[in-house]
Amino acid sequence: MFNKKALLWVLPLIFFLIPIVTVLGQDTVNKDEVEELEEKIEKYEAKINDLQGRAKTLANEIEYMNSQISLTELKIQNSVAKISKTEKEIQKLAGDIEDLKARILKLEKSIDYQKDVLSARIRERYKSRDENTMVVLFGSVTLETMVQKVEYLKAMERYDNKLLVEMGDTKTRYDMQKNLFEQKKDEEEKLKTQLLNEKANLDTYKGNLVGQQEEKKRLLEVTQNDETKYQNLLAEAQRELNQIVGAAGALVNTESRSVKKGERIGIQGNTGYSFGAHLHFGVYRYSSLEEINGWNWYYSEYVDPLKKLESKTVYWNTGCESAGNRKVGKGDWEWPMSNPTVSQGFGVTCWSSSLYGGKPHPALDMYGPSNSSVYAVDDGDAYFCRNCLGDGGNGVFIFHDDDYMTVYWHLK
Repeated sequence: MFNKKALLWVLPLIFFLIPIVTVLGQDTVNKDEVEELEEKIEKYEAKINDLQGRAKTLANEIEYMNSQISLTELKIQNSVAKISKTEKEIQKLAGDIEDLKARILKLEKSIDYQKDVLSARIRERYKSRDENTMVVLFGSVTLETMVQKVEYLKAMERYDNKLLVEMGDTKTRYDMQKNLFEQKKDEEEKLKTQLLNEKANLDTYKGNLVGQQEEKKRLLEVTQNDETKYQNLLAEAQRELNQIVGAAGALVNTESRSVKKGERIGIQGNTGYSFGAHLHFGVYRYSSLEEINGWNWYYSEYVDPLKKLESKTVYWNTGCESAGNRKVGKGDWEWPMSNPTVSQGFGVTCWSSSLYGGKPHPALDMYGPSNSSVYAVDDGDAYFCRNCLGDGGNGVFIFHDDDYMTVYWHLK
């Protein structure tokens, strides 16, 4: 009777004791496409670096723009390939995680079953020992039968000890599967974050591509694909830089005069710049002319003017984005013009690479009706350049109490 019960427990137990360790699939996503695209990207980046070192000609500039456009298109393709690859990896991980859940559940059942079997076996063994004692005391069992019972119980005890070891092994496998499950979940979260970042990169690349295509279109329209017109644009941009920097040095030994916020300091003009009357308005973190006595200050310590100018609705027509009214400004300074149209923004603009050698535009360009007045944005000490370099350039440098400097150029 006892032997039959033991067999009934052992047979299903064998099923649960079969090791449940299967290596999860490690299918790899084909990386050839991504690697090939990245090699092409490296080649175009090298080509762009080479083009940047060449002489500034319209042909070279167009080739440079074409290379930038091609590079951005490759980045878009590469980003799309990475997104596809990451999505496949996430999908595969999801399958692995579900598989692991099933394995862990099976191991949990196996551990519970082993515990139940072992408990029942131990109870049966002690019950059998009690029966043997009763038989010896009160029964008529033969000595041979009793010896067989004792040997059987010893065998069952050895088997139970083995079962305890196997339960430990099952628990170890369970812990391994749990750890693997947590690793896979962490990996899945990282891939999801990576996917979001790559999708953001893709949006950026698409935006860059549109901007680069528009930049090329605008340059061809302005120059009419004429080298002379392009060289004139470059010369005018360089002349503006030379005048502003040169004027700062020329005014070091001149006297300043105090100006009040909103005081008229000049009239919009095109002195030193032949492409239409406008005001070049810059903001810097300098406190005296001595600090800007040199050539490096122009592209150092500059500040976005919109962070200092008060909130105002102005017409925005830079050619770099859609024209229209914009509410801009976050500071408390008055605007240097009453009703300006902004013709070039601050920082990296659609003209930065073609006219400023890739450097940012450290100012706002704006214009109003003919002979529009230009005003001081805040109280300060003003230095006036009235053809101070002998080349017709006029402008004003104002130093304010909070260690800011404002520059107003192309005045009449």
